[in-house]
Amino acid sequence: MKWLGSNRGSSSVLVALVLIVLVVFSVLAVTTSMANLRLARKNAETVKSFYNLDSEGERFVNVIYNSIMLARDKTSFAVQSITAGDYAAAGLPKSINEMIEATMRGLSGTNARKKYLDNLYPKLVTYFAMASIMDAYPGCVYSKDADYMRNFHIYSNVPVDLGFSVRKTFILEYEHTLRYLNVDVDISDPEDGTDLDEVCDILEWRVWQEPFEYKNEIDLWEGVP
Repeated sequence: MKWLGSNRGSSSVLVALVLIVLVVFSVLAVTTSMANLRLARKNAETVKSFYNLDSEGERFVNVIYNSIMLARDKTSFAVQSITAGDYAAAGLPKSINEMIEATMRGLSGTNARKKYLDNLYPKLVTYFAMASIMDAYPGCVYSKDADYMRNFHIYSNVPVDLGFSVRKTFILEYEHTLRYLNVDVDISDPEDGTDLDEVCDILEWRVWQEPFEYKNEIDLWEGVP
């Protein structure tokens, strides 16, 4: 029974136990690292999808800004053309040109015509702005104060309240799940020469995901529109 009191082989057992412990901790470390890697990739894809949606929303707002600026330029040229009697160069539909020409002929005196064109200017800016925005994003205009190209507004010499609202939902599919960005912008007095951030008011900038919809408590817009 002397072998029971012998220390021979104990070092081998100790080494084996240490190796087992090291293997266990190695497996745990690898498993944890893989889990962290999957989480990091998931987070990176989530952030990427958010900014992809956000960039689409910013592009939408930039289109609105550019459309308003372009509408002002088009209207200035149209008014100059109308003043010069070159209605075909005004860039307006034939039916509208005919209404404007008939109205101008019915007005006596330079002051009356100038007053009419001054009142027509904001209506034309609104018309050109809406047309340009809808060319880029069909169906996005969902409300407007008035139909500025109807006969009454074209013939009328009375100023009208200007403004319209646009709304667009951007959709991104990620891992068989749809993510959405709702953008709602109210445009008031687009002919006004003030800054565009005063003309355009962002009513909604909201990201949500199926099957849950959440409302952000913080402003996701990273700049002044």
